[in-house]
Amino acid sequence: MIKAVFFDIDGTLYSHKAHQIPESACKALKKLQEQGILIFTATGRHMIMIEHLLGDLIPFDGYVSLTGQICLDRQKHVFYKNPICQADTEKIAAFFRTKRRPLTLIEENRRYTNMTHEKVSSSLKNVSSFAPPIEDYCGGKLYQAAGFFTQEDAKELLSCLDHCKFTSWDEGAIDIIPADGGKTVGIQKLLEHYNLTSDSIMAFGDGDNDVDMLEFAQIGVAMGNASQKAKAAADYITTDIDDHGIAHALKHFHLI
Repeated sequence: MIKAVFFDIDGTLYSHKAHQIPESACKALKKLQEQGILIFTATGRHMIMIEHLLGDLIPFDGYVSLTGQICLDRQKHVFYKNPICQADTEKIAAFFRTKRRPLTLIEENRRYTNMTHEKVSSSLKNVSSFAPPIEDYCGGKLYQAAGFFTQEDAKELLSCLDHCKFTSWDEGAIDIIPADGGKTVGIQKLLEHYNLTSDSIMAFGDGDNDVDMLEFAQIGVAMGNASQKAKAAADYITTDIDDHGIAHALKHFHLI
């Protein structure tokens, strides 16, 4: 029996073509909650950007943010944090200061970059985002680093990080997180917090960074617009986000 559903945001819940959550998805999530089914986000986004995109439109029961590095309850109180280790933080900060490549650093309450770049600004606009301010690293704990890198650029940085891994959410776009982190880890923390088990959840996603989540859930649903890796990991492939994909899948599994 499904008791909770996890949703990726970009390309799954939020359409960057329509620049909104499809009305059919909003209605579907409301119906889930009316039936006592919990709804959560599971995204690489920081809460700053989650609130920017979603506002207060949907009262989620909890949030897996920063690819599982920070988890919050329905009141948006943080109850789990998993920062990048100090040794790798220092290496990332050193690369950040060289300003050879645009790199965004993300702390619990800060999101900032080392330089501007026309390509980065254009890419962020395509995902309904905005460029973070240019600021210096001041010694805070890092939970994620994000860059629009080529594979060669990524290897230059990642080869020196002993305790990190990267996830890809778009072509040439990577998020660097602790090696022991990920969306599935964040989901497990939320399940513990709400006394749920993995065999009682459904998950929706569309990107390569959703693969583990789709495999972990009792029912993994890939959007029609999902990557091939996400589709291969899913139990069910629904229609495109702009073709009522979320509502279609929830009806298929008789949850609404």
